[in-house]
Amino acid sequence: MSLQTFLNLLDFGVSPTLSREMARLSVSKDNAQEMHDLKRTLAVPNWLSAFAILIILSALSPLAASYWVQPKELTVTTITHAFLLISFSTAIQFLSGFNAGGLIGLQQQVVLNSINIICGTLRSIGAWLVLVFVSPTIQAFLWWQLLIVVVQTISTSIALNKSLYPSSNKGRFRKDLLHRVWRFAAGMTVTGILGVTVMQTDKVILSRMLNLEDFGFYSLAITISSMAIGMIVSSINNVVYPKLSSLVSLGDEHALKNYYHLACQLMSVFLVPTVVIFSFFSYQILLIWSRKTEIAANTHLLLTLVVIGAGLNGLMMLPYHLQLAHSWTRLGIVMLIVSIFTIVPLMILGVHLYGAIGGVLGWVVYNGLYGSIMISFMHRRILKGEQWRWLFKDVLPPVLAAVTFNALIYVLLNNYLSHQRIFGQVFIIGVITATTFLISALSLSLIRNIGVNKIFGYWH
Repeated sequence: MSLQTFLNLLDFGVSPTLSREMARLSVSKDNAQEMHDLKRTLAVPNWLSAFAILIILSALSPLAASYWVQPKELTVTTITHAFLLISFSTAIQFLSGFNAGGLIGLQQQVVLNSINIICGTLRSIGAWLVLVFVSPTIQAFLWWQLLIVVVQTISTSIALNKSLYPSSNKGRFRKDLLHRVWRFAAGMTVTGILGVTVMQTDKVILSRMLNLEDFGFYSLAITISSMAIGMIVSSINNVVYPKLSSLVSLGDEHALKNYYHLACQLMSVFLVPTVVIFSFFSYQILLIWSRKTEIAANTHLLLTLVVIGAGLNGLMMLPYHLQLAHSWTRLGIVMLIVSIFTIVPLMILGVHLYGAIGGVLGWVVYNGLYGSIMISFMHRRILKGEQWRWLFKDVLPPVLAAVTFNALIYVLLNNYLSHQRIFGQVFIIGVITATTFLISALSLSLIRNIGVNKIFGYWH
């Protein structure tokens, strides 16, 4: 998994470039031939990257089996075989990611998600059946995973081809298309490298400065935050980014402005309540999840800070994708370079003064500063002056509503909640969650108007 994170950089920005260009070209059926040509053109570097990943991982497999892992009952030969199967799965999954980027750009998220759900189910349940009824070995497990990855790649490839506008000629490799998009792809590559560096910095620093137990609590907080916050942010981004690219291609700034604010409010209505609930009731959530008071006591403050930092970062994703829709990658690159020289001293100072909590607090401060500066600079060039509408209408209303409500509930019910049985805690937090989402939605004008129109339309 660690190697995959870095090997994904060998994509060289091809998948996000395909997503953006497909969204741009999908505004007119007259672009059908260019869409087929673009897919064929970008498929060449994608296949080369996949082949490079296969070679690198395959070459590392014997070394990893011999010198990296510490086997007990498994032989080196068995482990090498397992790593080779993982190498093939990773390379083929790389091809599937390319197809997924095209489907997202064509706004075929339902098709893509259906394939992912089916393959994910087969991957888990099928693996269990193989282990129980065929062979309870690591080889059988990994052969099954490889088979499903192949099925998923073929399925996404067929879906992508069917989603393209029909063309009289097959797609062909065109150097002019590669030349047109290489700057954006290069910008995405640099962004990816810097992004991985920034995102891994906290783990590198904290793993070095904290003892293993404290780092374990931090890792747990990161995992839970990624599951909750990451799912919301990535889901909304996948839907919104292709539409932003289409509107930019059409040159309709009025429609772009309206859709941008609607999308930002949509992000807020899902993201802000989640962050606030996890922030105020992190102890109870961890206790419900782990059933261990030691884990809840040592992790809840870390989880509170981590979700706040992740929430601040998540609110910046749609403005960032608006920049990408305009092919503007330079601001993001500059901000990430500055971040590398900002987050390191902040986290080191924080850990030195307050331990793990201080380190995470430095990360929260970084995300707050990063977002404020990026929004300010972005709206000097794109949708000029809209930063105030973004702040006062798209973000602050649900923040104030959710924080006020949860702070009041926390003061009134925290002691009562702590003495409830597990099912009582689940029920109370469920009610608080539903209410927080409701008042957050009502605080946002565009979301509120859509809800009212839907209700009146239903009764009418």
